[in-house]
Amino acid sequence: MINIAFIRTAFLKPLELGLQKKYGSNLAELGIPTQLLKEPTSLIPFNDYLHWLERIETLTADPAYMIKIAADLTFENIGAIGNWYVTCPDLALAFRRINHGISCLQSGASYHGEQSGKIVKWVYNNSYAHGRAASFDSLKVAILFTQVTRNYMGDNYMPLKIELSGAEIVDPAIQQFFGCPITWQAPATKVWLNLSILEHGNQRPLPIIKPILVSNLQLDDLLNMPQPQDIAKVMFEVINYSRYYGFPNLDFVAEKIGLSKQQLQRRLHDNGWTFMGTTNYILCNLAIKYMLSGMSINNIAAALGYSNVQSFNKAFKRNRGLTPAQYQQKLLERSLS
Repeated sequence: MINIAFIRTAFLKPLELGLQKKYGSNLAELGIPTQLLKEPTSLIPFNDYLHWLERIETLTADPAYMIKIAADLTFENIGAIGNWYVTCPDLALAFRRINHGISCLQSGASYHGEQSGKIVKWVYNNSYAHGRAASFDSLKVAILFTQVTRNYMGDNYMPLKIELSGAEIVDPAIQQFFGCPITWQAPATKVWLNLSILEHGNQRPLPIIKPILVSNLQLDDLLNMPQPQDIAKVMFEVINYSRYYGFPNLDFVAEKIGLSKQQLQRRLHDNGWTFMGTTNYILCNLAIKYMLSGMSINNIAAALGYSNVQSFNKAFKRNRGLTPAQYQQKLLERSLS
């Protein structure tokens, strides 16, 4: 069964900002393609994200690196969509907006609240997190939740309790940051809060909120989050992801999906697809998106992993009946009419 969760590149931005400030390191040192890091709405298979979290520990030689960069782990540092989550008049609205809206940035995970008497637990549940990286992922989300709470209640606010998934990371900075009892190896990440603060969580002046303008292209990207077991959409996104590492090939995609090449080809065949036909269709769709953003044909060919622009021209014409230049010209004419 194909079952893959994704997380957007935008979620890496606070990490990279903190790593640069604290350790003088950047994510490109992990071998992450530069073009991928430049496109915040790109989707990353969650397993790769976990692998990078583990490699950051090696890069920094610090098992507690996540807490050391906590000051930069905020929704605001994710970008425009992150700012939208927290530009609410009170904490209760921000709590709800994050829980409902986070699905456009991450699949396969649940963000929700659990009430127990006068306590509300802000919960992050992710069955796709595993191994050493589960500790880093859980700690990161607990920091994000706490930062949101302090955004409304003041920098000195301390949760009632923190539950973290994964093996314990031992460092006094973790206790110092949260300032409350902490337990590890919990089944889900939970930040315990007084229920009353959701009713009165607006201790800071309301900032001037400017409307967030989203283009049609940005909206397309934000709405394209596939569910983990949606084979067609997952296949599209894994092939899309693979082109950051060169022209998509069967070995790379099969490895990311967790199938042998033969199994992957059979799955495609069962749906009436071939790997090359599916790849060309996907790359042509991506090419049109880049055309609409104003990118040149040569740069589009390179961004899609083609070895030369002639190969791109032939593949595009087979799918659309026009060369990329002809299609781009028609888009221009339509926009002017």
